Amino acid sequence: MSSAQVIDTERHSVGKTKQRTVTRKTKALRELHTKLHDMRNAAKPFLINEARKTYWTEAWESNVVLAATRVESNRKEFYGLRLVAIISAITVPSLVGLNLSSTGGTAVRWLTFTLSLIAALSTAIVALFRFADRWLMYRTFSNSLMDAGRTLINSTEPDQQAWSQFTTATEAAIASFNTTYSRAVILAAEPKPNSK
Repeated sequence: MSSAQVIDTERHSVGKTKQRTVTRKTKALRELHTKLHDMRNAAKPFLINEARKTYWTEAWESNVVLAATRVESNRKEFYGLRLVAIISAITVPSLVGLNLSSTGGTAVRWLTFTLSLIAALSTAIVALFRFADRWLMYRTFSNSLMDAGRTLINSTEPDQQAWSQFTTATEAAIASFNTTYSRAVILAAEPKPNSK
């Protein structure tokens, strides 16, 4: 099933049943689906055959949805873990400064240890998985793809030339993302050889 069919199916099924979905769409993703639907309608003069329709839905639209979903998830992960690290790191010195003795002191020492461990782990996870880098990469990817789609819709060029520019821009955005992802995420995670 293509992403266009999934989007249309989702719209119709929401109105028919009031069942709660397992994953809730954020407001930004709901707006994106509406925008993609409108863009698909505006691009109909260019979607003259099945090959173009397939390219639009499978190569362009599915990548836009993927990038937007990853933007949201990486942003949430980054801010969530950073917030936990900041709150824990700010609370630890306050607890150390209490200098309590007896039973309360033992509980405060364990709480201090736990919060310092949480702060360190949250910071390490953010650094290891590079949520900020991924967030920015996916946002750039999403913006590049949306620019290609807008350029096609607003094109005054002849049909074949406008479509060629669209596919070239889409392929360039995909290639650029793959190169950036490889450099910033995959190569950065590989162990460095010893230089002796």
